[in-house]
Amino acid sequence: MALSHLIKYVYNTGSDEVIRRGKKIHASGYVELAEHDDLMSSAVFRVKDDTYSTYYRVNVQQYNDPKSLSVRCSCPYNLGDICRHEAAALMQLQDLIDKNMLGGGNIRYNQLHTVAKMKHIELKVIRVLSSVEMFDEAEKIMQEGNVTVTSAANERVEGTVETEGEKWNVVIQKNEERNFDTSCKCSEEQHPLCVHKTALLLQLFHKNGPYYFDSIRNWDKEKNKLLQIYGYSLDDDLTGKFEFIYKDGKPFLKVLDTTIKRVAPTAPVARPSYMQDMPAVAKAAMPDVVVEEAQLPAKKLGVVFNFNTGTFPYFTIDAIQGDYNNDSKKFAGKTEKLDLTKFVNTEPFSEDDKMLLQQIRKLQASEINKYLNRNSPFSGIWENIIHTDGDDLPEE
Repeated sequence: MALSHLIKYVYNTGSDEVIRRGKKIHASGYVELAEHDDLMSSAVFRVKDDTYSTYYRVNVQQYNDPKSLSVRCSCPYNLGDICRHEAAALMQLQDLIDKNMLGGGNIRYNQLHTVAKMKHIELKVIRVLSSVEMFDEAEKIMQEGNVTVTSAANERVEGTVETEGEKWNVVIQKNEERNFDTSCKCSEEQHPLCVHKTALLLQLFHKNGPYYFDSIRNWDKEKNKLLQIYGYSLDDDLTGKFEFIYKDGKPFLKVLDTTIKRVAPTAPVARPSYMQDMPAVAKAAMPDVVVEEAQLPAKKLGVVFNFNTGTFPYFTIDAIQGDYNNDSKKFAGKTEKLDLTKFVNTEPFSEDDKMLLQQIRKLQASEINKYLNRNSPFSGIWENIIHTDGDDLPEE
């Protein structure tokens, strides 16, 4: 019997050790289903480690589509594409599918509050959460000019949608998980997004783009944290000194005046005046607020292509790390080569660099040989072929 694509993913991407320990975690009953969304084909598992009494969160997205399958664990493992917790979660997911225990049944939606799980306005997700007929009708309503935005601020949009002489009030706002909370008083029960919500989302998408909600977010708190590192705030005159740029919807601080230096890596914020007369015990119980530099990665990742090798694919890819300049385009000072055969601490890197590191690992010689051995017509004998540059391949 052919293996399912979930189990194939485990065996194709996991090392022997990861698969063995993933089976152990699964067999021990350490995997628990925490959340499941049948419509979006997503699931969240709570997985206990097989060595320590630690629980990790494993997110599985698009598990019905082999090409779009995405798995992510909260553990720090980065030596391969998949960790033992992800392997155990996928095995548990396949068990639940085989036992037909993930069926959503006849779900009825209350339009007063439904959640659209997308980080920005995505047309393909809106089509899934509504229907083909509703999507086409919503486009027609929008094109006829029957959608009006009444207010838009702090990641919250309120609007009215007029259909058949009746006006419907619609509210769409970002929640703490960065998804969309939506509200309407219509009686649609078959889909998470009614035609009125869909029409308002289409209006926002076509007039302002997919990242509109990020543009109406109040970033003052985050901006002040970044400025406090240099002893400034938004109340100061920042002309010619600083500039804010946005990447992936988040603000980053660009220093224009190179004579301005950081006050300290982290700076405590002064306590409010009402705390001055508090008893010492009460003061001790209230921790200092510390400025976090979470949005400023401490290190930058670099890629080096080394063509001084005589075996296939005739080059190697190395990863280096180092400090960077204000433009984040050049290294400042010495760089250090990373040993990708060992654990690499990715905390100093940005999210983009963390993803890049995973891709570099996939292009290491050992991973390329594993891929060729797994997918070539000579599977099983590839690793036994020893070939050096300039020599002919053996006859067999």
